[in-house]
Amino acid sequence: MTNRADTSSHASRIAQLKLRAIVDSHRSAGAFRADVSSGAIGARANVEISEFGQAVGLVVESVAWVYITGRHERSLGPALMWAVRNNATSLKLLLSERAGELARIATHFDFAIEVFEVDTAGVARVAVPQDATKIEVSVADEIFADFIKSAGADVVREHGVISGEVCGLEVCRVVRATGAGDPNGASESELEIGVGAHDRETFKLLHGRTATAESLRKVVAEVAARRAVGAQVHPLNQLARERMLRHYVCLSPQLVGAKSLQTAQPPIARTNLKDVVPCCAVGVSLTGEKMIVIFSVGVDPDVVSFGADARGQINGSAELVFAMPTRDIVPAVERVAQMLRRPARFVGVDVISSSFKP
Repeated sequence: MTNRADTSSHASRIAQLKLRAIVDSHRSAGAFRADVSSGAIGARANVEISEFGQAVGLVVESVAWVYITGRHERSLGPALMWAVRNNATSLKLLLSERAGELARIATHFDFAIEVFEVDTAGVARVAVPQDATKIEVSVADEIFADFIKSAGADVVREHGVISGEVCGLEVCRVVRATGAGDPNGASESELEIGVGAHDRETFKLLHGRTATAESLRKVVAEVAARRAVGAQVHPLNQLARERMLRHYVCLSPQLVGAKSLQTAQPPIARTNLKDVVPCCAVGVSLTGEKMIVIFSVGVDPDVVSFGADARGQINGSAELVFAMPTRDIVPAVERVAQMLRRPARFVGVDVISSSFKP
């Protein structure tokens, strides 16, 4: 059986070889055409390569070269932190996927950033900023909104998917199921109850495919009790804590200097309920200005990039605010925020870890 650490180490070595080849090619020919498979790695960039997170990097003549090996969509923030920590004055970011998205996000920073897409042969080309794709909830799915609301859950619409949340935790979702035996692959919408895909599947096995209002109300009540401020630690209140924070701040928007707040679609879709990903809200400040608030729990090196992209997609002229537990506002993250073309501010909000009552 292959050891996971050995696999990771092998991937890192390959990434280091690709990075060295690309840097040598650029410095010798001024063009990004490096064929790693040929093994032609020069000695001009004889600089030690560092491995950090899911990336490898080196600094040559104040230029940080970073090759991303994983979590590509959330790699810009960590790369910027590493570049600044190593006294670089510019960043060249190399990715095998999501390069267009990162090129778009890079435009929000007042720092010299170039994003390149690397193919399987190790050839790196300048990435063109890719516009965000907007997917609206279908009319067929939208009819479930009243049902979700009547059961006591909050209706959430994100990237074409409608779901129901309780204190920020998803408890139901509208899904498309391909019609059994339909040669044309026709599908219809149905509401599934449960916290996550596995829980929804189990719920269907136990209670049938048709969701009832009574069943959903029971789930809503149980989850609400577990996610109340001050409740004992339970798996249900350890998931999606950033969304739990958003829920309580939306009930008391003055905590972030807002008159009103409501949930908003994040810039990228969350792929898994267990993923720790920031979330968004839009609103109006106490002075009447448009606001976009990003909620995060835990130190997140990419939260500023996430917020910058969210503002760019929602309202480029709005004030950008980062709301998170006070302990999670660290100098390294604030330093990245200072690199934005348009300013942002941080607000420490400790409502989910205190005796605060909305």
